Amino acid sequence: MKKLLLVLLLALPAAMPAWGQNEEYAVLIKQGMKALEADSLSKAETIFLRAIAIKPTDKGSAALYRYVGQVRTRQGRAQEALEAFNSALQLVPDAREVLMDRASLNIQMGRNSHALNDLNDLLTLNPDHPEALFFRAYIYAGQHLNAKARADYERLVTLQPRNREARLGLALLCDRDRRPQEAMEHIDVLLRYWPDDATVYAVRGGMYQKRRQYEQALRDMNRAIELEPENPDFYISRALLYKDFHKKSLATADFRKAVDLGASAQECASMMLEAE
Repeated sequence: MKKLLLVLLLALPAAMPAWGQNEEYAVLIKQGMKALEADSLSKAETIFLRAIAIKPTDKGSAALYRYVGQVRTRQGRAQEALEAFNSALQLVPDAREVLMDRASLNIQMGRNSHALNDLNDLLTLNPDHPEALFFRAYIYAGQHLNAKARADYERLVTLQPRNREARLGLALLCDRDRRPQEAMEHIDVLLRYWPDDATVYAVRGGMYQKRRQYEQALRDMNRAIELEPENPDFYISRALLYKDFHKKSLATADFRKAVDLGASAQECASMMLEAE
């Protein structure tokens, strides 16, 4: 018995640093989360980095790198945020939400090809990841890969019939592909779920405008402005509509209203000159 106690006592000094590290690591994580919840972003970043320094190669630190990346993203430090997400994925290459975070950041940075790589990897791991489906469809649509974009949007509305952004994306794609009936069917669904959505009225107004159905277009543009009277984009859209049927004074008035609400004076002036 005495020999056993002696062995345990001799072993304690070697074990204590690891116990102390684990305890400090856990305490720092709690402190970092508390700072994050309080929106003390710089403090949270500092604390998480201290925790990472204790266990730099531990897979658990991947989550901490993710928090650091999210903090830096919110602070507008895109390149540094990217480095943090990269570090997280070095520890856990299939960390799904980190892949999503990095993809979103790459889109913000205009690095769509890099984002697409992450989205493809994520959708290989989880084919039904809603956010990944949406952003991949968004990239495909921007690349005019309409069939691929449509497939992702359709998959998403199958999973989430009330996904507004995906349904709106489908409506716009159908309109681009000259499938007006399908486009309007998606608009009808949107207005059934969200009858007071100003953006949907503005989008439908734009579709009517393309078809030279000016009365219907004006009705929808007016409804959009009625719902969101402080949105300068809607005044610009209505101004362009007035321009199409030669209502120059009304177009000019809407351009000026848009500028009053914060639209670019230079861009509106250019469009006003075209309207005259």
